[in-house]
Amino acid sequence: MAKKLDKNKLVIVESPAKAKTIEKILGSSYKVISSYGHIIDLPKTKIGVDVKDNFKPSYLTIKGKGEVIKKLKEAAKKADEIYLASDPDREGESIAWHIANTLKLDHNEKNRIEFNEITEKAIKEAVKNPRKINISRVNSQQARRILDRLVGYEISPFLWKLISPNTSAGRVQSVALKIICELEDKIKSFVPEKYWDVKGIFDEKYNLNLYKIDDKKIDKLKDEKLLERVKKDLKKKYEVISSKVSNKIKNPPLPLKTSTLQQLASSYLGFSASKTMMVAQKLYEGISINGEHKGLITYMRTDSTRISEEAKEMARKYITKEYGKEYLGYYKKVKDKDNVGSVSPKTKKNDKNVQDAHEGVRPTDINLTPQSIMQFLDKDQFKLYNLIWQRFLISQLAAMKYEQFEYILEKDKIQYRGSINKIIFDGYYKVFKEEEDLPVGDFPKIKEGDKFTLDKLDIKEDYTKPPARLTESSLVKTLESEGIGRPSTYASIIDTLKKREYVELQNKSFVPTEIGYEVKTQLDKFFPNIMNIKFTAKLEDELDEVDSGDKDWIDLLKTFYTELQKYEEKCKASVEKELEKLVESDIIGKDGKPLIMKIGRFGRYLTSQDEDSKENISLKGIEISLEEIKSGKIYVKDKIEELLKKKEGEKTDIILENGARLILKYGRFGAYLESEKFKEDNVRKTIPKDIKTKIENNTIKRENGILCLKEIFEKIEAENAAILKKAGKCEKCGKPFEIKNGRWGKFLACTGYPECKNIKKIEKK
Repeated sequence: MAKKLDKNKLVIVESPAKAKTIEKILGSSYKVISSYGHIIDLPKTKIGVDVKDNFKPSYLTIKGKGEVIKKLKEAAKKADEIYLASDPDREGESIAWHIANTLKLDHNEKNRIEFNEITEKAIKEAVKNPRKINISRVNSQQARRILDRLVGYEISPFLWKLISPNTSAGRVQSVALKIICELEDKIKSFVPEKYWDVKGIFDEKYNLNLYKIDDKKIDKLKDEKLLERVKKDLKKKYEVISSKVSNKIKNPPLPLKTSTLQQLASSYLGFSASKTMMVAQKLYEGISINGEHKGLITYMRTDSTRISEEAKEMARKYITKEYGKEYLGYYKKVKDKDNVGSVSPKTKKNDKNVQDAHEGVRPTDINLTPQSIMQFLDKDQFKLYNLIWQRFLISQLAAMKYEQFEYILEKDKIQYRGSINKIIFDGYYKVFKEEEDLPVGDFPKIKEGDKFTLDKLDIKEDYTKPPARLTESSLVKTLESEGIGRPSTYASIIDTLKKREYVELQNKSFVPTEIGYEVKTQLDKFFPNIMNIKFTAKLEDELDEVDSGDKDWIDLLKTFYTELQKYEEKCKASVEKELEKLVESDIIGKDGKPLIMKIGRFGRYLTSQDEDSKENISLKGIEISLEEIKSGKIYVKDKIEELLKKKEGEKTDIILENGARLILKYGRFGAYLESEKFKEDNVRKTIPKDIKTKIENNTIKRENGILCLKEIFEKIEAENAAILKKAGKCEKCGKPFEIKNGRWGKFLACTGYPECKNIKKIEKK
């Protein structure tokens, strides 16, 4: 009897980077192919949601995905079993559902598999335990997508009319913008208060902080009368009213989740949220190490800090080997006197926000230390992997234990407090020391009843500071604490705000732009529910309820849309009134009347007040303040003339061999030089950065209206010629070098590229 052949099994993943690794793990009876993310989505050019038919979405094949779907169908026909292995979150569940529908798979079949890491054990375990597609999770994702679509398509047109066609509303991004704008308002309205920081030096050696006056704690002393009272006690005796030693512990920080990963990567590495997720995705999908593709971290979109028992055991073995058993984190409360208060590294789960049951972000194998695989990672991958690996190790180490000696001195209800610490066991401090100050030293021999003289007062006058602006790190933290968005959305929220130019970065902090303020103002005015932080957070909770099967997604959408329509009606009437207002310009039309500003499909433009006239001037590229528009009069004549001049270009004194003159022009990336006979000779030249700066600052001389660049460029060419002469020929292939401009300035590159990739620094004189 012939041996029965293994079944032909098909596994569909999101990313092609995973496919080869998983196929190798599962063996020859499995074929693994990629859907390249979503295969269908709502249309880009229309709302794509039938609000009258229970918000039925009209999904369309994403442009370019026709060939992918064809390959999926062909592979499915040949397969005996099909497994849907998209990412383990709501979006991944939605992708699996779309694929199942496209391939006409039975929804009662257990064909959905998920894994939190790309390792042999995790993959094989997932295949052994398939499940049905979780339709509640799918509906939660659908509801989120439709909510975002309703807000974008229903509200944005009002902003187009009120402000500009380039503006838009977003269910979550608009609330994030509100948070940034309101913080800026607080900063602008902040009135500094004088305060005094007071320290007392006792017996010329004990430096203590002012602690209490009349039993009230003093953080910042703002009352000058109290300050004078403090000063009166100089050279007087204070008595020790409290002197005690207490046992303290500092537990290690929790394992990483998406938000803390983004925060730390921003603070320590300078990564944006989107960059962090992009690099983390590569680490998750896997890196080739010694010819073997390995997933280095667990799935990086998670609200959980939970760590599996298997991962804890892996960490225990590593810690025991490297540091000793005493450095193992405790996983139960320890009651013996030697380990009082020592507890396990905390695992926290906020039920309201945690949407998935997977682990925190950690390395798949703690034995793959950052240093041991450094050569296989690029610079950014190494930095992020090192951060994730270290944080996981630290989270599994024992708590740091210390004793704290605290003593309080008092006279006439004025108290000073001092403390000093003695580390008993360094625990996780052996690997990572917290940034907060923990003064360490020998305990002084001080007991209750002892008296000390206040020899000196160290008084520093200062003023209270306004609240700090939000960085990417603190914005993510704020969004999470307010319940706005979820791990998968933080990066896109921030990216949208930056791309729309609603905010700009100043010293790595967010500052709202004029247009950002106006968008926030108009949305606050007409759609207060959409801009309400608590309302948005409640909506996120309700989406979680849909996920858990406790709420109907259609009911959620109906309630939201009914309320949205009420606000829309009010807004519509106000917008029509606004549009009736004429905004005149300082340009007179052919009819002798000022041209008026209108907003069309392609942005703002000027047109005649005579409806029969076809006189139009585009305002694209012209900055107009919103204050001007509101005043009913805009001044754009000079700006338009300047823009026209830039388009026409400015003559320079550089003449080409064919007799053509180079013209200074401005493009997408700033100033450049172009031949006046460009259509014939196709000559364009880049301008070095330092010369561009001089042009912008108007520090280059002009003679008879001609920009004098010839001498400057001749000098640069002479310097370059000298550099190339000194460099000689490439020592690897014998070809000459050329000068290239990179991120860090000029460098030498071999002209034999790509065969020869030799590059050299240009030595400074």
